[in-house]
Amino acid sequence: MKKMKVACILTLLSSILFIACRKQDHLAAPDVLVNFEANTLGIPAAEDSILIKLKLTSSTPVDVPVIINVNEDHLQYDQSYTSVPALAAGKITVIVPAGNNEAQFIIKKKPGVFYTGDEKLNLEIYSSAQPVIIGAVKKLELSFGEIIATNVSAVINGGGGDFPNKVFIDLSANRQNPVLRTNWDLGFYTGPGFNVILNSSTAMMAKQINKNDLSLVTANDTLGFASEVSFSLTNPSPTALPYIDYPDGDLGRTAISPVFATPSENKVYIINRGTGVGNPAPGRGWKKIRILRNASGGYSLQYADIGSPTYATLEIPKQDAWYFNYVSFDNGLLNVEPEKDKWDFAWTYFSNVLSYMGTDVPYLYQDFILINKDVSVSKVMVTAKGFDDFGADDINGLSFSTAQNAIGADWRSGGGPTTLPYVRTDRYYIIKDADANYYKLKFTALTQNNERGYPAFVAVWLKKG
Repeated sequence: MKKMKVACILTLLSSILFIACRKQDHLAAPDVLVNFEANTLGIPAAEDSILIKLKLTSSTPVDVPVIINVNEDHLQYDQSYTSVPALAAGKITVIVPAGNNEAQFIIKKKPGVFYTGDEKLNLEIYSSAQPVIIGAVKKLELSFGEIIATNVSAVINGGGGDFPNKVFIDLSANRQNPVLRTNWDLGFYTGPGFNVILNSSTAMMAKQINKNDLSLVTANDTLGFASEVSFSLTNPSPTALPYIDYPDGDLGRTAISPVFATPSENKVYIINRGTGVGNPAPGRGWKKIRILRNASGGYSLQYADIGSPTYATLEIPKQDAWYFNYVSFDNGLLNVEPEKDKWDFAWTYFSNVLSYMGTDVPYLYQDFILINKDVSVSKVMVTAKGFDDFGADDINGLSFSTAQNAIGADWRSGGGPTTLPYVRTDRYYIIKDADANYYKLKFTALTQNNERGYPAFVAVWLKKG
């Protein structure tokens, strides 16, 4: 009898423990939410379509259909706009593929239609299949005209803890553009002068050698470069500093010298392409290059593997819509950053400079903020004025910087071997964009669900001009 009682008690305890564990498991699994990437967007007059993203807080193990209600304001489907996927019974159905944490659809203007700027689509996430539920940003107003967003709240899509993306943010359009940071190698300046930048988001370096014929460069010309032309996180060296682009964006302090008009003055460079995405991050290999000016007013890039007796040549034009035209050694010419007036700052992994044992050394940084050319920034401490209290009149008297690292890593703590980085709440920033829109900007999170690579910020429009 006693044995039966003991057995019953053990069974009961096991059941309680099992239920408790199931409850803990259930509590440990956060909801997967679906949101629009923003609550207001606009299609500028010069563009004929817009890509709209649905964002999930984590990936889904199965395909998930998300249904979006579409309410038209001065618009009619197939007469003044279309969509991909197509509208059906006032709804667009978007599939979030298994293993993904986002999906997208496209709204297109109809050719030949005149738009007055009053046209709008009011979009609302109507339903989603399990295991995804609807989040707080379930409504989006899409204007068929340029918008100036007055309140922006966003999570930057850096792609996670390996920091795979470089993300370009346009405050006035309330838009972000993530780009895989290993997509390109070199950027060619389109402005006055002939300047070339490295991909500073992949630990890339370049060293000039005293040769100007690419076909005569062999592996013997690179002896010892593996340790010299590379980043060291344990013993950073000032001798490697000339091999990176200086982090303030000064085109007079790049690893590659300005391209001379006289061909014989342009030397060969040995390129360490840095590392890819991953932990550990894979090496991207080495190249030898030489850059000349071409007859069309652009650039001529010669490039090859170190040991190759032959090389390829690529012509790069100067296209004024962008500040830089980009090249991949693997895929040739390609677009990387948005057009020059369509982004304000970028979040990225970055080749920075650190003061180490009393001298500057190259060092790799995560969660780094770069501002665009023609954008300027001023830092404000909350002891001088709180974020909520700062108004347009308070801009007078501020000092602004146009250095691309004017924010840099200043918005977060550095962290260390025993501490995690965190957002500094004692400061915020005033940003003046290329159209003279002033915003106050503060960062609100370094992580999402304890994962790096998804920082958050809020920005409030103050005035124009």
